[in-house]
Amino acid sequence: MLVVSCLLALAAGCSTDFERRDWSHYDGPGAEYFKREEVVFPHVDDPLEPTNRVLAAIDYGAYRYLIAPLCALYRNFVPGAVRKHLTAAGENFLYPRRVLNNILQWKWPEAAEETSRFVVNTTVGVAGLYDPAKGMGLDAHDEDFGQTFAKWGWKNSTYFFLPFYGPSTIRDGIGKVPDELSDPLNYVFALPYGRRINRLSDEVESNLRLVDSYFDPYEPARTLYTLDREVDVSNFSWRRDESSATQTLDSIFLTFEDPWFPERRNQSRADVNEVGRVPPYTYWLQKEPSPLVYIVPGLGGHRESNSALGLAEIAFQRGNSVVVISNPTNWEFIEYASSVDIPGYVPVDARDLHRALTAIDQEMERRYPGAFTSKRLAGISMGAFQTLFIAADEEAASREGMMVFDAYLAMDVPVSLEHAMQQLDRFYNAPLAFPAQEREKKINEVLAKVLYLSEGDLTPGIELPFTQLEAQFLIGLSFRMDLQFVIVQTQERHDMGVLQTKRSKLQRAPVFREASEYSYMEFVYAFLLPYYATRDSELTFDEAGAKRLFERCDLHSIADGLRANDKVRLFANENDFLLQPKDVEWLRELLGDRAHFFPAGGHLGNLHRKTIQEIIQSTMEKAADDSS
Repeated sequence: MLVVSCLLALAAGCSTDFERRDWSHYDGPGAEYFKREEVVFPHVDDPLEPTNRVLAAIDYGAYRYLIAPLCALYRNFVPGAVRKHLTAAGENFLYPRRVLNNILQWKWPEAAEETSRFVVNTTVGVAGLYDPAKGMGLDAHDEDFGQTFAKWGWKNSTYFFLPFYGPSTIRDGIGKVPDELSDPLNYVFALPYGRRINRLSDEVESNLRLVDSYFDPYEPARTLYTLDREVDVSNFSWRRDESSATQTLDSIFLTFEDPWFPERRNQSRADVNEVGRVPPYTYWLQKEPSPLVYIVPGLGGHRESNSALGLAEIAFQRGNSVVVISNPTNWEFIEYASSVDIPGYVPVDARDLHRALTAIDQEMERRYPGAFTSKRLAGISMGAFQTLFIAADEEAASREGMMVFDAYLAMDVPVSLEHAMQQLDRFYNAPLAFPAQEREKKINEVLAKVLYLSEGDLTPGIELPFTQLEAQFLIGLSFRMDLQFVIVQTQERHDMGVLQTKRSKLQRAPVFREASEYSYMEFVYAFLLPYYATRDSELTFDEAGAKRLFERCDLHSIADGLRANDKVRLFANENDFLLQPKDVEWLRELLGDRAHFFPAGGHLGNLHRKTIQEIIQSTMEKAADDSS
């Protein structure tokens, strides 16, 4: 089956050329941004993409409708501790594969250490059910035949989605044959299937949640797999600078602590009621009447991202019922609840968000009458920005039947959208500081660190080994990926003729590559401003129109409304890279003691800390009490 699949893939190649619009002679609004040098976005050629996407869709269907129910049934009968030990035993019996590939790659010390691990864990560890070797400093060295083929010279290989195995390449797919032959459990009927169900039983729900949170999950899965197989994870230096950017990376620790908290959620699908369109939302209910907190994640944020779920868990543990909704710049909100084709113009995005929240609240009240003692709105980053626009417009919106909240909480909010976009573009292009001949090598070293850390146990308190420049690039890269999704999705909904690459449902890699070439500021001038120039007579397609757009997407434009609304509470860090020093002083002057600043933490980098959470929670409670 493996060989047949790989041969079919070899015969199914097609072109992955992409086109791009020539901006070199453009002299219209924002021309300076189109002429700046940019770091090349990491991309992977995918000549088999139509075949791969069909195979991935079939695999996903089997995963969701066959494997997931089997895993759920299995979990009901086998306790978590038992599953953990069985997983360890299954990994222990992969010793022949690992030691053989270490030997074939001339890694003699690693092969010896693998042998020592196997002996210790098979004897003292009771057939591998336990891992005493780890406590003795004996590390695993997981190698396979795909990696061995790469060591022997087969460096680059065509990406191929392998049925039942997932993301792969032609090289790694062929390598699966000797991989399976060197696995002793394959010679015992049903054991390989039992091992896989056991391993997947604790992963299937999180994997499905991750897939469902992406506009196009195939795209990042392909890129991450290929980078993981091609980038040398042993080639980097372990060094950290203490800076706003490196502190921002600690935001990865803002996630849920209880692994089964997401599975206890309730979900509602998209609907339409008397207020308007209701996007999908996720919620948790307390057993007794309680405050209801609505949470809005940041730029491009999905309601089931780790950070959104982390915030939901924090609020729920402190006695609140919780509703989480995707940000208006996320693909899900755009598809189900946006009144416009292009997100990014904050007054409209915030209005759409307020309308969606009102519709959701009506549903919640109809389903659970008397369950909520108050209503609070909390947002982070761009979600906080939109939250403040809703708070400032409270009086006018209430006259139109929109819901009014008892408290508004904005965490790590920018003041100027223009400055925020420029910062994200600057961060993404931080590697331009490296000499051109060293740039690709340096970028690969940064990616190697990420891949290495992703395989380990990331816990709060661990020192992430990134310099300031490296951290800036990773932040910019993450946001640039979100922008890719926005551009591709919106142009599939409403093609403005900017993207030149032909695309279809089964072939998107080339258009994603073209979309990756647009910075945030280029997005404004190539997509956002031209779109609104046809809808708002004051947002003309010139520099004056761009200036008005950015002025309206700035907290200064809603200063009077924020000053008058005493239910607003703001938390931020003085060294947040999205804030200028003058922004911090202005916010203090505007909100007085309703604005709370921590000295460090970068952007969202300290929200995982319990002390910060307690301060925010107590302030939120007081704000809600004062308004009642």
